[in-house]
Amino acid sequence: MKSLVLVCFFAIACASSVLDLYGVINVLYLKADRDANGIITIPELDGVYQGFDVNHDGTVTKQEFVSFWQLLTHQSKEHSEAYFYLADLNDDGIINSKDLAPLHHVFDLDGNGNVTAKEFGEKWMGIIRETPFTVLFVRSDLNKNNLLNKTEYNNFFISFDADHDGKVSKSEIETAWKANGFADTVKDSDILFDKLDNNHDGFLSSSDMSHWFNVYDTNHDSHLDIIETVKMSLLLPPVNLHQ
Repeated sequence: MKSLVLVCFFAIACASSVLDLYGVINVLYLKADRDANGIITIPELDGVYQGFDVNHDGTVTKQEFVSFWQLLTHQSKEHSEAYFYLADLNDDGIINSKDLAPLHHVFDLDGNGNVTAKEFGEKWMGIIRETPFTVLFVRSDLNKNNLLNKTEYNNFFISFDADHDGKVSKSEIETAWKANGFADTVKDSDILFDKLDNNHDGFLSSSDMSHWFNVYDTNHDSHLDIIETVKMSLLLPPVNLHQ
């Protein structure tokens, strides 16, 4: 079964110069729902990640995942690593059996113990939305402890600051959002900017980000982890599968 997913992926990749993420989601679902009953179980979810386990040792390393994901999607290393981090829920640097039950729970949107095709697709749409914020989380995590303190979060968009004035304008976020491959148009970045610009001064500054740090620090530990940070994706409209 491990080889089946490889055959499917490469067959699709050959039909297109770049396998888009919607194609990936469809193939992953077909791989997961092995008995075609419309429900994905934890063992079936395990089968998906086995396809990334190149050396068949029961764990998927970041290198294995990223190399395969880049081959499938032609996405950048930074984007591919973001998908790995979103799957490695316990932040131990590998995807293995310890991640499966939490991952299954993440996809089980209604909490009834089953993951349907609809839930699988909807959660993947959410993951696509979360990816830019994961990329920016990793950039901002200067001490690499998988947490952002308030100072690090205040500089969340600093890589977009083209004129190095310590704040980010709408035009800067529009340019960078597209240049980083987060979206093909400026619609998302404009929506995000307007919502994050808390003091409505036309810039994203430490003052704005300090406000949002307090909003997303839901456990009040003075740090943001990836799960807390990617909730920023909810500021964006849902992904339209048919756009």
